[in-house]
Amino acid sequence: MAEKKPNLHKTLLILVLVFTPPFWLLLTDDGMRVSDTALLWLIGEDEIKLNVREIDAGFTREDIQTVFHENEWVCGEKVTPFGNNVCAAKVGVFNGFPARLLTVFFRDQYISAFKLIYRDPYHEQLIGHFIQQLGQPGNVAEALAEGPDADNVLEWDLGKGVLLMSKELGEGVEPSVLWLAAKPDSP
Repeated sequence: MAEKKPNLHKTLLILVLVFTPPFWLLLTDDGMRVSDTALLWLIGEDEIKLNVREIDAGFTREDIQTVFHENEWVCGEKVTPFGNNVCAAKVGVFNGFPARLLTVFFRDQYISAFKLIYRDPYHEQLIGHFIQQLGQPGNVAEALAEGPDADNVLEWDLGKGVLLMSKELGEGVEPSVLWLAAKPDSP
């Protein structure tokens, strides 16, 4: 009987199939995000999926707590620039991105704002996600301008509210996204 020679093509294919998934999971931005969200899920962190296009000032505190009943909400009366009631929930994942905390602000039981604090390594990916979902920010020209007059905050006008996010994270800048039911007055 003749001895079978190893097939180089099969060997290379097997090596690619074995080593590509770990390479993708550990050394690419998307792979690290998937790995981190899977790890957060494994350790029991909560996830929130929220379509920011659909949220508007007609939602009540009860609506939010009903829709996201799986999350542990801590609520109470607190006067803030965004209203007089606040609910907060610790979240591990927000729309597929590792996060930390979602705070929802209410004015007389109706939502007026929410603030998501996410994990800073995913800043640019989250900007890309919002550009893919919502289009370019309305102030993209001003944000891309050179010099001190450039906008530091990206702004998406959603019709039912406005989404704000820092263009870049610098020292002391909290990685957060802010949704407001009404667009703030420009100075």
